[in-house]
Amino acid sequence: MCTCKEMSECYDSAKEQAFDCFEPCWNETQSYSLTKHPDKLRVCFENRRDFVDEIVSCFRTKVKACADDEEKAKQRHVKNYDYQDMIRRVDEIINEHIRTFLNSITSNYNLFVKHVVNAAASVARCVKNCFLEKNRDGFCFDRKGCEPEITDQNAKLALRQCSRTVNWKKEITELCTCSSQAGVNDIGLNSRYCPLLT
Repeated sequence: MCTCKEMSECYDSAKEQAFDCFEPCWNETQSYSLTKHPDKLRVCFENRRDFVDEIVSCFRTKVKACADDEEKAKQRHVKNYDYQDMIRRVDEIINEHIRTFLNSITSNYNLFVKHVVNAAASVARCVKNCFLEKNRDGFCFDRKGCEPEITDQNAKLALRQCSRTVNWKKEITELCTCSSQAGVNDIGLNSRYCPLLT
């Protein structure tokens, strides 16, 4: 079993890897032709780092998967966890929230909002695949020689609780407003419609 210190180090490492993946994955937005000012739009997406931090920190706390001290950690043996499966589950939950949100939009500008959200989802997919590629020879826990005690029940509960703490409409509205100010309104999205999403 991992100590909470080891688990924190691995979660922080995973976050950094995901942020490193953002750099090459930003190119995914080019196929959407969202704006003539891609660097301004890029800032909108980079500003979502706090959002990612909150999700990861919430999961780390709620999953209750580590020991407070080294002795307890050594005494407790846990099964190897399928991290790829956990990443797939997180992906499914996020996609479900995105679909629900997009289906709730009724304004005439919903096609443009969907265009921006789909671009964000494309970047997120790329980051996920890049992250998995970076860890194809083993995750941080493998290198540390410990496993967090992540039970399926605790993982599902933590994912549910953490996804509920996110104000998805607020997050998407802020991305919408920032995107509009970065020139996405060139394709018809206007920032005055973004607050209507909430």
